[in-house]
Amino acid sequence: MKGKALKFSDALHLSWSNIAQHKGRSAIIILTISVLFGVVMAFNFMLEGLGKTTFDAAMQASDGKVYVATGYGEVSSFNEGDYFKIDSIESAEKLLEENAERYHGQIVGWVTQCNGVGNTRWVISKELAERFGNLGLSKLEGHQVPYVSPRMEPEDFDKSLQNPDGTRDKSLVKVGTYPATEPRSPTLPGLNPLNLLLSRMSGSHPTNPLIVDDGSGRVTQYLQRMAEQNNTQANIHDLKQFVVMFDNYDDAIAYYWDTANGESIPKDIETPDGRKYVIHSGEDFSDVIGAELITRNTRNTLIFIEIFLIIVVVVIATLTFAHIIDQDAATIALYRSLGASTGNIYLVYFLYLLEMCVLAVLACIVMAMVLAGLLWLFNADALAKRLQEFYMLSSTPKVVLFGFDSLFYGIVGSILIIAPITLLLTLHNFSNKHIAKKLKED
Repeated sequence: MKGKALKFSDALHLSWSNIAQHKGRSAIIILTISVLFGVVMAFNFMLEGLGKTTFDAAMQASDGKVYVATGYGEVSSFNEGDYFKIDSIESAEKLLEENAERYHGQIVGWVTQCNGVGNTRWVISKELAERFGNLGLSKLEGHQVPYVSPRMEPEDFDKSLQNPDGTRDKSLVKVGTYPATEPRSPTLPGLNPLNLLLSRMSGSHPTNPLIVDDGSGRVTQYLQRMAEQNNTQANIHDLKQFVVMFDNYDDAIAYYWDTANGESIPKDIETPDGRKYVIHSGEDFSDVIGAELITRNTRNTLIFIEIFLIIVVVVIATLTFAHIIDQDAATIALYRSLGASTGNIYLVYFLYLLEMCVLAVLACIVMAMVLAGLLWLFNADALAKRLQEFYMLSSTPKVVLFGFDSLFYGIVGSILIIAPITLLLTLHNFSNKHIAKKLKED
């Protein structure tokens, strides 16, 4: 080595020798890194797989379509500010139609909320209701009013068909069904890790009867009768929302996000008579968008956890590595006596750190895959049945609890970057003065 630069192969050999000679301390560092990051990586595998599972189940529930309901609702109290001036609410509805077309969506009907009739009633347009199956309108008699129910009615569904006095509203006759989700979260029993994501999910639409406006006028008459019985006035279009159908999920989420935040269409409008309206936008008949947004938010949380773990591991690795350098003071002095430069010594110990980080990555992947596999083994059947109930499916969906995304590579990179950071934080330990001090102490 005297008078010559240390070859890379020699540095690699020396670094591996360090690991082999000090198996115990190397194993501690590798185990510490792999345990801390392995749990995060396992959760990321699970998150990606669970996100795909819930997405596929939601798309199955809505027959591969995404429905977003958007409309302007009048507000009685409002904040002062700039409101988009518009000549009429009909003009606002035209804006909604143009906005849907901009995102390759199609308005396929409407849903409206009606108050002042004892129990709040929801009304759906006939053309929208017919998208979910044939309607048995021909069997209606007299003043009977058609409604559609969720494909799998909840146990307490009959309560939504009652009059304010608790009796069954015999005017309502079921003529079809619509896709829906349960109003509660699809969580699993006990302290299940999957509930960290499942508990944040909720139904996309109240599982109520949707009265079908068939254009005959019977729905308007029914609501007026209900209002008279309640001594109030029926507000038939308290919140009328136009339902936009998308074949493409990316278009749907872009439309949903931009519309709800006022990016593509005015959020607040005002008509010449001083009436003010605010936009409402939400997903109907499935939970495709909701499931994806929750997955994205959870992924962002994991990124913050990853940054925190980098700091923790760097602190642990720096303190440990500083101790290792002090223990290797005699070895480092020997390298110098044989002609190794400071750069040569840095290379040997950088490779030593990097090799331990690579081993930690491999251990981390193995640990994460084992944890993800165990989660799937113990939860796949229960989760499939729970999602079938939540999305009201005729069959159980396929459950996958393993998936890759960019965060996986971020975790791998985070582990590998520990090597150069740790080396930089311990450079002073390689100085001649510090090495000489440690040799005297020994």
